[in-house]
Amino acid sequence: MARNSRSSLPHAACKCMTLRWKIGALHMSNESLVSARVADAIGGAIVRGDYPAGSVLPSELDLCEQFGVSRTGIREALKMLGSKKLISPRRRVGGIVNERSLWSLLDPDVLRWMRGAPTDMRLLKDLARLRLAIEPEAARQAALHQDRAAIDAIRIAGEAMAADPAQALMADIAFHVAVLRASGNRFFQALGPMVESALAMSIPVTNEVKQVPKADILLHMAIHDAIRDGHADEAAERAHELIAETVRLLELAEG
Repeated sequence: MARNSRSSLPHAACKCMTLRWKIGALHMSNESLVSARVADAIGGAIVRGDYPAGSVLPSELDLCEQFGVSRTGIREALKMLGSKKLISPRRRVGGIVNERSLWSLLDPDVLRWMRGAPTDMRLLKDLARLRLAIEPEAARQAALHQDRAAIDAIRIAGEAMAADPAQALMADIAFHVAVLRASGNRFFQALGPMVESALAMSIPVTNEVKQVPKADILLHMAIHDAIRDGHADEAAERAHELIAETVRLLELAEG
């Protein structure tokens, strides 16, 4: 009996270590979640302009009290914002807000925070012109690459734009992201969050200028048809036509 008891000790110790590891992992997971939430709140405030460039964020202690989290959680949140170039961390203070030109503008979180900020027409035009440089070539490559499943996704999104006006915005976004995916180019595909944010911010503005509730479905489907049929130059031309019209409408909206 004594031998059996002794032989069971390593197993019991192993179970105890496993439990401690699980508790520790859960604690780390919770801390990471808290830090992400704090970074989300501060990042959104910076992008909205609540903290202008050059301003100093509240001290770590003040942020601890404001968010009700530990100093470790605050420091991790500030590290996240520093990695996105929104702030330059400073000891004993929360950090100094950087000029927008230094921000990681293509970071998915930064793009998401921009969507919650007041409309910035210069930003919308800059994003549209970036799309103008990228999406026509992505459409060309999609026509050459001929990924049938990806091309079907373009068609489905285009048809959804026409079928349900309430879902037209999301379907429009899905259409353009699907074109990037169909290109087969991993760098184009990685720009999906940028295109998604650009469209989410610009489509309501351009539709208001046109006085229509949704985008030009026929032109979207012409892009799909050219890609499906392998007409690379036509696909690029139709995509350029569509996005150039977006740039024109944004310029009209700005006055």
